[in-house]
Amino acid sequence: MVREDSTYEVIKSKEDFSEWYNQVLSAAGILDTSYDMKGMFVWMPYGLKIMKFLRNEWDKLFNEHGIEEVYFPQIVPMKYCKINKVWWEGFKEEGYKVIAGSDDKVQGALRPTGEPAIYPLYAQWVRTRNDLPIRMYETVSSFRYETKQTRPLIRDREITNWFEIHTCHATKKEAEKELLLHVKFLDYMFEEMLALPAFRVNKPVWECFPGAVGAYEYYSLLPDGKVMENGSANNLGQAYAKKFGIKFKDEKGKEDYAWMICTGNGGRFLAAMISEHGDNKGLILPPRIAPIQIVIIPIIFKGKEQQVWEAAEKVKKELTSSGLRVHLDARDITPGRKFNDWEVKGVPLRMEIGPREVENKELVIRARFSDAKTTMKINDLKSIGKMLDKIQNDMLDKSREKLKDSIIFTNNKKEIKGIMENKKIAKMYWCGNQKCYNALVNLNEGYEGFGTSINSKGSGKCPNCNKTGHEELFIAKSY
Repeated sequence: MVREDSTYEVIKSKEDFSEWYNQVLSAAGILDTSYDMKGMFVWMPYGLKIMKFLRNEWDKLFNEHGIEEVYFPQIVPMKYCKINKVWWEGFKEEGYKVIAGSDDKVQGALRPTGEPAIYPLYAQWVRTRNDLPIRMYETVSSFRYETKQTRPLIRDREITNWFEIHTCHATKKEAEKELLLHVKFLDYMFEEMLALPAFRVNKPVWECFPGAVGAYEYYSLLPDGKVMENGSANNLGQAYAKKFGIKFKDEKGKEDYAWMICTGNGGRFLAAMISEHGDNKGLILPPRIAPIQIVIIPIIFKGKEQQVWEAAEKVKKELTSSGLRVHLDARDITPGRKFNDWEVKGVPLRMEIGPREVENKELVIRARFSDAKTTMKINDLKSIGKMLDKIQNDMLDKSREKLKDSIIFTNNKKEIKGIMENKKIAKMYWCGNQKCYNALVNLNEGYEGFGTSINSKGSGKCPNCNKTGHEELFIAKSY
């Protein structure tokens, strides 16, 4: 789409997802990716405002449930990194090493995950049952030297705005209860804030953290047909407590290890939202995370300037007083240029007011999501909040339906390739055997078995061995 001003970028068709995604990040003012370090970028003001709405929401959510915010150093001492040898073997090749001054000796690593920074301190803090539970979180950056192709917010070397919840409990039952609470947190962020379906799966035990009891992982299907891991809630059992020595004595002096839960996500929330809701004009923001929910654009005619501006200011004041986030665009550029600007930025509602609207005491309203155009009397502005709620709900409904239509059931492994080529997710019954899992996943390069259904109820033949399976396995291309 060519815009009025020749300096505008042309937003590519979403069919060319990679180019479209990069252009939207730039044109909408989300990120500047020209920073000369692969896998790292600059958060621009508009993008950071959106991200802060998400951050503020999870801050509120966690604190309301008694999970307190902390901050641990970004540099992890090497002796902490090496406590869990299995963890270190998995991360040392993609770790950033830290040296200081003229001494080339490695002092530590930039944190790839929080466990090696946090758990040695938990081991010091826990002595008796009275010291439990510990329920803390932090929002920081994580660093991983990705060797695959990086893509902003999807695969980064600095993973910014990343939260991790780490909790310790005296009993298995308490830990399991905590895990379900974290699942509710993630479900809420996806569905209530981002208007995205919470696509949650069970991870096979062999793909969980070493020693973990199990994990729920979330995935988002992007327009290129690849799934992106988008958060996880992990039941670590007592495995990490044993590695790091997080133990306590009960009332009788008996020693036991803590039961632990960890949950995390961050910028990928935003990547999924942009990818799912955006179109060939740019972003489409769910109202609940939009920095500007309503933009007012005065349509100025010579000799009518004052009455239009006064009416626009009055509308802004009334909407703002009801708690809505409103911007009055007073720039000295054409209305068409303003329309394009705010379409790219995905503002949910655009209000137009000119001399005719002033005379008729009404507004012209355009919804970014549906592109529906309506006229509203200025006296009816109190209904705008309900209009925004409906947009939020309609966006979620559309995304749910789209995901449902993108999951294709098969009991024939020869059909899996065709499903992948159509940018869909293959779903099949699976016998539960790891050999069959590997055989199905390895049918083609780039496939991933990314988990099993949370609510499998039926049974069917495993496509690999033809034995009866009760679990429903998902396979797709992945990042």
